[in-house]
Amino acid sequence: MLINDFIEKEGRSLPVFILIDVSGSMSGEKIETVNIALKEMLNSLKKIENPKGIIEICLITFGDGQVKIIKNLSQINDDDVYTLNAGGNTPMGKAFEKVAEMIEDRDIVSSRSYTPTIVLISDGNPTDFYNNRNSIEDIMTWEPMMKIHGGERTSKAIKLAMGIGNDVDLNILKAFINNSEIPVISAKNNNTISKFFEWVTMSVSVRSVSVNPNQLMLEDVNFFDKEDITF
Repeated sequence: MLINDFIEKEGRSLPVFILIDVSGSMSGEKIETVNIALKEMLNSLKKIENPKGIIEICLITFGDGQVKIIKNLSQINDDDVYTLNAGGNTPMGKAFEKVAEMIEDRDIVSSRSYTPTIVLISDGNPTDFYNNRNSIEDIMTWEPMMKIHGGERTSKAIKLAMGIGNDVDLNILKAFINNSEIPVISAKNNNTISKFFEWVTMSVSVRSVSVNPNQLMLEDVNFFDKEDITF
């Protein structure tokens, strides 16, 4: 009975996977702003008191032909300080496959965990996309996109995305989100990059202390300028 009581009271993980584009076009002010905003986000999430869903973060970067897990899924601690550098191409598909593999693995995301959140931050087009992409329907047939949506658990994950710059393929990001109620945030300047991280921070924070952390709860998108929001 005591063991059962302990298991019942033990906190349940609220997993958040953050995929960050570190390709060459993210260099300079863009990646510097991401570094600052990421630091502020981790500091804010670390300070949440008495959460029902215990926030765990996984940081994954993709660039220069590589996908790197720079923080395994775990709670935030004082050693989580990162300085990301940008260079090379944009293997977004590999990043999708990696996060899908991790979410489906019950040794990484336990069966007791709340619904995961996947956050995508990118300023370009995937360089490992070789299919026709004239429409969102075409993009949805891309194998990595099918994996991010087709798994038993990835299909339920809450997906948020920000496109940085003027050359983003918004249809890629819309296909990634695959939910007409969640907007793509377009960042034409560094201020919007910071706002996006704040928005994600607030949304995750609200979920973590809510009665049902599995439920989609997003802060008001009026937080952004109208031109930054695309449904």
